[in-house]
Amino acid sequence: MITLLTKRILSTAVPSRITPPITRITATATLRRAYTLDGHGVADHVRQVMRRVPQPVVVVTTSDGHSKNSDTTQDTIQRRGVTVSSFTPICLHPEPIVSFCVRVPSRASELLHSSGGMIINVLSNEQVQQSIAFSSPNKTDQFEDIPYYDDPTTGLPVLMGTLGSMHCKVAQVLQLGDHELWITKVIKVDHGVGGKHGRREEAQPLLYHDRRYRSVGEQVFMKAFEDSNLDAKLWTHRAHVRMAWNYLRELGKEKATPVIKDAIRRHFEMNPTKQLEYHETITSFYIHLVDLALQQQKQSTMVKDEDDFFEFMEQFPVLTNRRYIHKFYSPQILKSSKARQHFILPDIEPLPIKLIEQKEEVVEQ
Repeated sequence: MITLLTKRILSTAVPSRITPPITRITATATLRRAYTLDGHGVADHVRQVMRRVPQPVVVVTTSDGHSKNSDTTQDTIQRRGVTVSSFTPICLHPEPIVSFCVRVPSRASELLHSSGGMIINVLSNEQVQQSIAFSSPNKTDQFEDIPYYDDPTTGLPVLMGTLGSMHCKVAQVLQLGDHELWITKVIKVDHGVGGKHGRREEAQPLLYHDRRYRSVGEQVFMKAFEDSNLDAKLWTHRAHVRMAWNYLRELGKEKATPVIKDAIRRHFEMNPTKQLEYHETITSFYIHLVDLALQQQKQSTMVKDEDDFFEFMEQFPVLTNRRYIHKFYSPQILKSSKARQHFILPDIEPLPIKLIEQKEEVVEQ
């Protein structure tokens, strides 16, 4: 009887002890599946982790290898460079292998496929302008005012003043989402110098690290702006829009507006010019436009990467039009000292409540 009773107790007790672990495992698996399916949630958490990890800023350069026209002095070489979002050494033996990622579609990707060879330039902390120049995919002549030379053997463009440049050839290319992962073999290494005086011991790496996890191009651009190190030639209308875009995305309009205005005032104080000075009405007008575009972008189903400033500008090309404000304000108002010091509402048309999302002819500085 005791044995039979014991068996009955065990037969009823065991399931009650086993059930909780099974329930927990099932719940955990369900949560994991739900979490995995929420792609945006996972991406946000990846950002939160990676924003704490410093990474080197690297520019990958390539060309089609054509030489100068034999009949003229015209340089027919097509060169492209791109500030890449990821660079990783994979192994050293039996041969050095490194990888980097390139956004697609892009002209840099097309030329890399055509060439099969590339230079991986590891930038020094003196090369902020180079990083900004090569983070602009639409710039026709990226190498303008950038010190470089064409390698005599491969013809590939090598940036000067870097920590070092790796001459590579492609081993494999993988399509992953909206990027390509390039796995390359290192054939040769040029040890750069860097530093203001060209001494190797001075050279320090240009690192990509920010608590807000801006993309590498935005991080370098904003750091140069906030440190008042942005070259005056780069302080264009587009640069104003780019700066506002970064702050508005990170802080929201209410908090970003005073930050943007103070930043512009400080920049003009540090870099005084007769042609440009702070204008309260113009600044407020374009803050309104950029914020309006950001709100529209959130509702759009056509956006591939909301962190890409250049895609943002392609979606709202009117933002590059410096004369767009004249559709709303008369010259008399904009030239007045009152408009410079205080925000004044438009006198021709009311402030826009929606931006046209289509390409149109624009005037850009």
